[in-house]
Amino acid sequence: MEDVTYLWVAETVLKKHKRPLTARALVDYGLEDGLFPAAGLSRTPQKSMQARLSIDILNNEKSVFVRTGRGRFFLRELLAAQKSSSPDALKVYQAERRVPVPSSETVLCIPRGVYQRFIDYQGIGNTDPPNPLGMLSDAEIAYLPRSAAEIDNEYKQIITYTVIQYQSKILTFRRGLYNRAANFLRGAQCVGFGGHVSEDDRDLFSYGDLGIRQNAAREIAEELMLPGGRPHINPEELQVLGVLNDDSSDVGIRHMAVVLRYWVDDWGQWRSVGRGEASINKIRWLDTVSETINLSDFEYWSQLVIRSFFKSSMEMVPTYKIQRRSIFRGPHILCVVGSIGSGKSATSNLLRQRSGYTAVNSGQVLADLMGLPPIPTTPRGEFQAAAEEFITRPVGPNKLGRALATAASTSDSERVLIDGIRHPETLEALKQHASMPVALLYVYTPPDVAFEMYRDREGHGESSITFPEFIRLYTAPVESKIRYMTGEADIITFNWLGIEAYEHALANLMEELDAR
Repeated sequence: MEDVTYLWVAETVLKKHKRPLTARALVDYGLEDGLFPAAGLSRTPQKSMQARLSIDILNNEKSVFVRTGRGRFFLRELLAAQKSSSPDALKVYQAERRVPVPSSETVLCIPRGVYQRFIDYQGIGNTDPPNPLGMLSDAEIAYLPRSAAEIDNEYKQIITYTVIQYQSKILTFRRGLYNRAANFLRGAQCVGFGGHVSEDDRDLFSYGDLGIRQNAAREIAEELMLPGGRPHINPEELQVLGVLNDDSSDVGIRHMAVVLRYWVDDWGQWRSVGRGEASINKIRWLDTVSETINLSDFEYWSQLVIRSFFKSSMEMVPTYKIQRRSIFRGPHILCVVGSIGSGKSATSNLLRQRSGYTAVNSGQVLADLMGLPPIPTTPRGEFQAAAEEFITRPVGPNKLGRALATAASTSDSERVLIDGIRHPETLEALKQHASMPVALLYVYTPPDVAFEMYRDREGHGESSITFPEFIRLYTAPVESKIRYMTGEADIITFNWLGIEAYEHALANLMEELDAR
């Protein structure tokens, strides 16, 4: 089944991104979107992906995949859909194909028209009983093939997210599917165990709650190991804490999590709990009374859980992580990236004022290429749509990357700052064309904080924006790939509290880097 997994992930990612990608990019996007199973990946998944696709194209004339260049893969159906008369039209580099076996897993999904009745928030809600999912009829749910559900925004897939707790201690781990030097969220600590609720989880004994508790118990048994064997969890002992909704990413838009808690009573067995799957790493008990929780150590959904249920223990001090220092010692280009409202403009301003960077505004460069005035002269929504149309052209990222490299070289500065790159492909093109090394600073700000900062911006008429309106901007296609650049970041800054405290953290960062 491993061949099927890689081919299915490649097909799903290519349908979503609609451009040729390398094997490494396919794996990165697949991992970021949670498409791979929790276990079973090779130690070098990018090489496995390259091999599976190459064999499929070489040996099977009906393969759905084609090469459009050395090491770049695409889908035949998307290649055929383009205008062949266009000078930018992609051509087959080598194309002999077969259709991969589709995944047989069917997952529990809730249609948009149903979940909108009880989901109108970002974060964790529905914390008071009853669980709204348990009130749904069979006519209000659907079981869809996971491959179809992963690209259908009209449904949310249901997953379980179970916190395991003994007195004041909670069980934490790292889900390390694929280790990279700057893996940020993927390698961060987690407090939730679980997975997709499938049709198989619902039986005579779990019919009433759609198999949610049954799934949670099964996932715990698969992911953990006790000295006496696999944990045997009674589904009835699992406590529903609420429903987690995260519309801040295109992946979150298609998922919601039922947050549960399992209270451990057999401490003698659970004290020495170990992993039951290869993807579960560095398991440890975290005491929420005697230890301080640093939110930057945890992935986003765990941050939401901690902020909701363990708030007294957490530390939300603005902080940063330096992944690579050496690139900052000589002449370089520094790209500052982050979501709308994250504080990247404030970051850029501070770096210019205190560290002598010369600014190149990527939005202005892009506006010049498109022949449009920049924001706010052009309304943000209109500019975003034009930018998405430009950057999704086969030559779009290379044109923008080359233009940014030219702007940096003509600045006659040894420290150039570029604010606002939104696509990994543009960053890759900039690195290829730049005359100096390119560093990346990623500004991470939780969506709710980003919303407040966006509303506080002056001169853009944004103070009256609602959260749903903000999320539509936050998740616009042209913004959706920003998070994929976290894996390339040389520095990650964390903004939990707003701009004033964040600027203090930036000052500390620049001092540590001897940037002053």
